[in-house]
Amino acid sequence: MDVAGLADRLDARFPFANAATWDPVGIQLGWPTSPAGRVAVCHEVTKEIVASCREGAIETLVSYHPLLFHPTTSLVAGPTPEGRALQLNRAGVSLIVVHTALDAATPGSGDALLDALALPTERIERWAYEDAEGRQAFGRVALLESAVPGSRIAAMVRDSLESDVRTTGTATEVRRVAVLPGSGGAHVAAAAPLADVLITGDVNHHTASQAKALGLMVIDAGHAATERPAIAALYAAVCEEVGDAIHLEDDPTPWEA
Repeated sequence: MDVAGLADRLDARFPFANAATWDPVGIQLGWPTSPAGRVAVCHEVTKEIVASCREGAIETLVSYHPLLFHPTTSLVAGPTPEGRALQLNRAGVSLIVVHTALDAATPGSGDALLDALALPTERIERWAYEDAEGRQAFGRVALLESAVPGSRIAAMVRDSLESDVRTTGTATEVRRVAVLPGSGGAHVAAAAPLADVLITGDVNHHTASQAKALGLMVIDAGHAATERPAIAALYAAVCEEVGDAIHLEDDPTPWEA
């Protein structure tokens, strides 16, 4: 199988056409007609992942996050996405990105997060929309079998994801839980009419205050932690397509405490 063939198989599972319009999914770097060869999967193309690719003779890297988000005019060595792209290119590594294509798929990133949380769920609904500013979101809303205190939901998130959590607002009886893996802080207003609790990451002061005013409890478990179940699902999918792959585990969270 060549790189383009692997990209086509991932496209069949996670249609690239359904990704956010701003998101550069698909083959981002390399040679489409070259053999996929030794394949690895990662969350984000950090400098540690680049080093692992070079040391492990990886030929194709499938990443959840894109390496290059914006158009560039140069590839110059250095501690930048462009510098890491140059290093991958010199090492002969092709790069395929899935990101919001995986988020939008069924099952997708939100389903993986709900599976990891193991909430007593009666029904799961897709939550996909675009706001007036063109910001797109791909999440899920779960209807629970019975009401659960918000504090218990927060504890389940902390324990399941092995991540510190921050909460704002309170909910004594939770029946509807919205999940938006990654960066969902900008979408609290959209979540408020749909759910009692929103589980996401990257919630700042102003959006936390907005959520509290709207009566929405928010559980911020971190950008990377809420995406981690999706990375496990991506790895399983790649293994099904190529027979075997390497999971390059490097937590992209920049915070150290």
